[in-house]
Amino acid sequence: MQQTREQGEASATSLDGPQAGEMASPDVPIYDSAAQPHPFLEEWQELWRYRDLVFQWSGRNIKLRYKRSALGVLWTLLEPLMLMLILTVVFSTVFRPMEGFPVYLLAGLILFDFFNRSTLLIVEEIIASQSLAERVHVPRSAFAVAAVLTYLTHWVIAHVPLLAIMLFFGRPLSFALLTLPLGLLLAALFALGVGLIVATLGAFFHDIRLTYQVLLTGWFYATPVIYPLDVVPEGMQVYFRLNPMYVLLRLVRQPVYDGAMPPASLWLAGIAISVSTLVLGWWTFTRWRNAFDYRR
Repeated sequence: MQQTREQGEASATSLDGPQAGEMASPDVPIYDSAAQPHPFLEEWQELWRYRDLVFQWSGRNIKLRYKRSALGVLWTLLEPLMLMLILTVVFSTVFRPMEGFPVYLLAGLILFDFFNRSTLLIVEEIIASQSLAERVHVPRSAFAVAAVLTYLTHWVIAHVPLLAIMLFFGRPLSFALLTLPLGLLLAALFALGVGLIVATLGAFFHDIRLTYQVLLTGWFYATPVIYPLDVVPEGMQVYFRLNPMYVLLRLVRQPVYDGAMPPASLWLAGIAISVSTLVLGWWTFTRWRNAFDYRR
């Protein structure tokens, strides 16, 4: 009996010893679900791994936009010009004469059109990606970034007719125009942040897109796009200046219309608005990203 007990203990030691040693060894990786990064960082890491998908999806959106279009990319040049012409005829008789009003108007229209279309596309793409995400693992933020890149491309193309209008009306082509790419970047970051917030709300409220479209209309008229700020009563101007789109609008309009560099205080305000909105939107989206899996 004593011999049998000793053999059993030796057998147990031979079985458990290596496993215990392996568990204690620091060279053996241990999976711990609690050690996963915060969703805020994890979503960014996944977005970076799927960066090729972002560019491919953006290219797909651009091709679909011009598919079966007789004018193709030319429509991106003509659309803002046609809208500018109509609004110039209407509003040039309402406001006191502004020198180079079409340049003032077109610079604002191009910016708000980018913000309008890109944020709406973010909402549509993220919600529409639900069926794809159920089959394969794809970070939904990739569709949001692709949407911004899609209309950022259109926005850059739309500046071609803007430069032509500037030359036609004799607006100065100064070195201040070199700051336009930074203004475009800040507007893109702001649009991405707003789009992520609205898309997250869309996971809980199915009619958020229609509601947001109505709000965009009000936002457009609350931003000095088609009118100068000085036509607003002086007591109300402070509220218009608090509009974040007004700050971004000045960053891209001042080099175009005035031929002057925006002041440093305006750049700091634009950076603060864009970065804080993006961080808030990214946090909101990653905090409730699993809600999209239960959306029906």
